[in-house]
Amino acid sequence: MTILRAKYVVPMAQPPIEDGAVVVGGDSIIAVGPTREIRAAHAGDLKDLGEVVLSPGLINAHCHLDYSDLKDKVEWHGSFMEWLLKLVSLKKQRTEEQYRAAIVAGLDQLRRSGTTTVVNVESFPQVIDHLPESSLRIWWCLELIDFNRGISAEELARQAEEFIAAHPVAWGGFGLSPHAPYTASAALCRLAAQYTRARNIPLTIHLAESEEEDDMFRRGAGPMYDYFLRAGRDMSDCKRIGPVQLMAECEVLGPSFLAVHANCLTPQDITLLKNSGSHIVHCPKSHRFFGRRTAWLPAFWQNNMNVCLGTDSLASNDTLDMFAEMQAVAREFPRLEAEQILRMATVCGGKALNLPDKLGMITPGAWADLIAVPWDGVSSDPYEAVVFAERRVRFSMVGGKAVVDENE
Repeated sequence: MTILRAKYVVPMAQPPIEDGAVVVGGDSIIAVGPTREIRAAHAGDLKDLGEVVLSPGLINAHCHLDYSDLKDKVEWHGSFMEWLLKLVSLKKQRTEEQYRAAIVAGLDQLRRSGTTTVVNVESFPQVIDHLPESSLRIWWCLELIDFNRGISAEELARQAEEFIAAHPVAWGGFGLSPHAPYTASAALCRLAAQYTRARNIPLTIHLAESEEEDDMFRRGAGPMYDYFLRAGRDMSDCKRIGPVQLMAECEVLGPSFLAVHANCLTPQDITLLKNSGSHIVHCPKSHRFFGRRTAWLPAFWQNNMNVCLGTDSLASNDTLDMFAEMQAVAREFPRLEAEQILRMATVCGGKALNLPDKLGMITPGAWADLIAVPWDGVSSDPYEAVVFAERRVRFSMVGGKAVVDENE
């Protein structure tokens, strides 16, 4: 066993512990408490991390590692449909080797900036077989699109199921990600929901992301509607209800569902998401990139909904650093306490993955996924020291194994 000592430990399940220690055995946490009590009750090698705050590892609940080399490559000029078509065009020009290299680079950026778990939407799952083993926990959510693909929803779902069955993973796992209601048919979304619900694995969809999407479904108008109408999409699901209601009809909403973005909502939509136990993933810096209106976060919190954080991709962000996302939340909601912001990047991500006892907290039985940031000595609040850390991660551990250690 190893005993990690820090200036402060922030377990999230209890108040911060000054001069705290965490006992790690194998891949899990054995105990947490004041150093003096831990040393008296547990034998093991002591690793004194120094003047740092020891926190649960950060959970990036939405990322596209495929696009980790697209920073500043897809310009935004005010139309989401225009931006999306530019991204699709770029994707068609890239090789499998470029995607592999982008994923490796993205994972390295995540590792160095304190992320220990990532929910990644994977457009090209065949590259997984050619990646080096990662030290991070990755949930590979296979992207599903049947618009203009010449393949039925049933066949696409079957291929995804077979791929998952043939690829057991040691860290993390798999999920499914029908891209969005406008590119994944109702039949495909329904099949994905049935499969993920039966196996208690994540289902994640870009939902109610833009006003153009909302106009398409709710009103049958706007540039997205016009584009898909010209492209031959079956538009019978438009001019009737909004995208959240559509996903409710497809039985997508539920405790395994991560609704990514959720920007254009009605009170009825919020009620549907809340009552279903769905999780919300907010991507603050991507939100700002697209010039979105103020996020619905206060309404989600008032309804006791689980809201976690993601970075989205480098096609709409300049970094995969979760500290930058937490600080963006703090700027948008300056009255929000640092503890709640850190909770969004830790505890809430664990809940969204249906692993609240394993991820996002420093508590006995949880996985030993930990990060340490320097204690600045200025703030009296350890939560603030983590959220607003300028010098980032000095030490991190995933499953009891150090993946960053400045002392070595």
